[in-house]
Amino acid sequence: VLKSGCRWCDCPPDYGPPTTIYNRFVRWAERGVWERLFQNLAKRGRSTGTQMIDSTHIKAHRSASGGK
Repeated sequence: VLKSGCRWCDCPPDYGPPTTIYNRFVRWAERGVWERLFQNLAKRGRSTGTQMIDSTHIKAHRSASGGK
């Protein structure tokens, strides 16, 4: 949410109200939950020096598959 620009209120309703989701995110960040999660995921990679998680994606219009 913080990096991609989407809004907390766009999260699925199963996770609770947006304020609750935000507060949980902040609490987990303060406790280092995200850092530990990333570290554990990075241990499975090839390089221990540099690791990245990339969640980028491309949206294209359904008619963008080819020329005229």
